[in-house]
Amino acid sequence: MKNRGLNEMIDADDTSVFRDPIHGLVLVYPWERKLIDTEEFQRLRRIHQLSMTYLIYHGAEHTRFGHSIGVMHIAGRVMEHLRKFEPLKSLSENIFFEKKALVRMAALLHDIGHGCFSHVGENETNIYPALSDPVSGEMVSGHEVYTRCIIKEKLSKIIEEFWPKSAERSMVEDILMILSQGSSDPTYRFFDDIISGQLDCDKMDYLLRDSHYCGVEYGVFDLDKLIHSLRVAEFDGNHILAVSQNGIQAVEEFVLARYWMFIQVYFHKDRRLFDYYLSSFLKNYLQCAEGKTGKYPEDLDKYLELDDAKIERAIRDYAKRNDNSEICYFANRLYKRIHHKVVFDPPYVHYNGKDEEQSDAYHRITYVNQNIRKEYANSRNVYVDLAKGSTAKHIFDIKIYTEESDPDYKTELLLFKEMPAIPIISKHDGSIKPIQDYSFTLRSISDRKISILRVYAEETEANELQKKCINWFTVEYTTKIAQLEEAKEKKEKLKGELDKTEESIKKLQEDLNASDS
Repeated sequence: MKNRGLNEMIDADDTSVFRDPIHGLVLVYPWERKLIDTEEFQRLRRIHQLSMTYLIYHGAEHTRFGHSIGVMHIAGRVMEHLRKFEPLKSLSENIFFEKKALVRMAALLHDIGHGCFSHVGENETNIYPALSDPVSGEMVSGHEVYTRCIIKEKLSKIIEEFWPKSAERSMVEDILMILSQGSSDPTYRFFDDIISGQLDCDKMDYLLRDSHYCGVEYGVFDLDKLIHSLRVAEFDGNHILAVSQNGIQAVEEFVLARYWMFIQVYFHKDRRLFDYYLSSFLKNYLQCAEGKTGKYPEDLDKYLELDDAKIERAIRDYAKRNDNSEICYFANRLYKRIHHKVVFDPPYVHYNGKDEEQSDAYHRITYVNQNIRKEYANSRNVYVDLAKGSTAKHIFDIKIYTEESDPDYKTELLLFKEMPAIPIISKHDGSIKPIQDYSFTLRSISDRKISILRVYAEETEANELQKKCINWFTVEYTTKIAQLEEAKEKKEKLKGELDKTEESIKKLQEDLNASDS
């Protein structure tokens, strides 16, 4: 830190302390406080962390504001812990503090671009327009590119007021690179992992926070032990976030906590249904107002004017119109909490294509889904939800960071290499292996897809559709499988008879040709 001294940067009179319900007292530095006090960050007070989950778990009123501060706090704790190890160990106090400030700011701002009700509308309804990414220059959609644009266009002056841009570094650019998972310095590649990875601070905070506010214990894990188990390992020239072998049980608890939260809370049957209503309402609302494009505004100022409070008011207003339009239909569902009933809910949580029984169940579920979509296409009375996700990744790809100044750098060279999703450092020889090599618990659920099919219907359709679904899943699918096998056998039999006939024809032709000679 060449522009300002360390003592000047952390003047005790300017440092704040926030009291957080999850982490207790949270230290906030002056530049962080100034970012928090901006309109852009204060908007996060009006963005619910778990959409409308509060309609099911009434305590789930928490917001992205508290979560972002929590992620910043955990990121700081992780950096302080990793200070004991290289490459952070050998840094001067000033340089280390600068690195910690970088990671904490990336953590603090990582969700600042979230749309109304957080993740609602990101997939099925496609309400996010494509924006020019300030990092790659490509056209990208989603809340993440809004985050990077807001930092670049709205918050960079505040950041540079405390951390002036120099020839050696640009704090703003470094934050953007971390948030795009593209840190260019392989020595500090693990900063990306701290913010977004299998063991990132985002997950560490939201599991504990969501559990607390939902009043459940599914997401609780030993945060102190997990942080204490983190290490930095070198993998193909990159420093990556890893775990000591003594921390395996802490990671198991963390991964299972996330698994249980998905099954019990995030994929809750009513929560999924209200998300459908809400995303459909938002799509209609954006077609009626806010530019009438069916998508969020591309203009950042107009985008930032939208928050949950504004949408909740719109839901109330449209619900009271009481006409038969689609937007009023979904508004009524949300405002009056009137929802479809589950009529078909198979007991299967995830499947393994290599397992015959699970594979058969998955194909049966798919068959039911196809039949419903054909028979009830565009019907408001029936809704099919297929909640998908993966349990624990075993291997994933990472970029090998090649210095752009390298004259031998070629884009067609191998740019990706497999590495363990959760690397474990052996306490015996220092080798890096996937956690599945050590953990039977995680090995048993790794790479298994979560696939929960639920069919919802109005009460007027419920009994009839339930009977149809059961018939499709059991009798009709089994019958068609038997018919398919019978048809295949018949085909093989006919093929055999055809082969014999062709042999007879060939033999007769040979005999006739021989007589001609």
